[in-house]
Amino acid sequence: MFKRITALSLLVLILSSGWAELEDKHKEKRQAEKLHITLLYESLCPDSRNFMHQLGPVYEEFQDSIDILLVPFGKSHSEQNGAIFKCQHGPPECQGNRLQSCVINSTGNQPAQVKFVVCQMLAPDYSRVDQCASEAGLLSDVDHCVNSELGTKLQLQAELLTKRYSPSFVPTIVYNGVFNQQLQDHSLRDFRGTVCYLLRQQNLLPNGNAICQ
Repeated sequence: MFKRITALSLLVLILSSGWAELEDKHKEKRQAEKLHITLLYESLCPDSRNFMHQLGPVYEEFQDSIDILLVPFGKSHSEQNGAIFKCQHGPPECQGNRLQSCVINSTGNQPAQVKFVVCQMLAPDYSRVDQCASEAGLLSDVDHCVNSELGTKLQLQAELLTKRYSPSFVPTIVYNGVFNQQLQDHSLRDFRGTVCYLLRQQNLLPNGNAICQ
């Protein structure tokens, strides 16, 4: 599919940055200087897809002030230690969740992660994987990840993180590691307005910055 990553580099990635550990690390290192957002979503969920129309432009506008963790799992669940995954929208969604986990894990470049996910989520099917990866500047081969134990581990980690919040609706948007239903409702209607509100609350906008005015 793309240029292959070595097995060693994949192993280093999985050992050093699990989903749950990654969220904790982001909160500890960046919460003081950025608004931390965790997005729990599903690859074939219509509401998740619709939210991408907000995520793309808002992230592009505020990427210097926000830090986002993308978690493709939603209301899926695993059985037999990951031997089986069952997803709300069927096996194709399980495939999409796994694929997105692998692509996200293949790079630490957050703008590239967001660009790929938004592109892929708004595509009609998985035929645009290569195109979306290319547009995001990602050249990593994820075939090995998708078809190996690594893909399973990434989805199990996504499941653990998702269970922290037990989402009743997908997508679920979590700010600074704490779910708030009012912020969730506002985010679905006006993600940009909610981000602006929280950035002002945390004094994370530079003096004289008119971006949220």
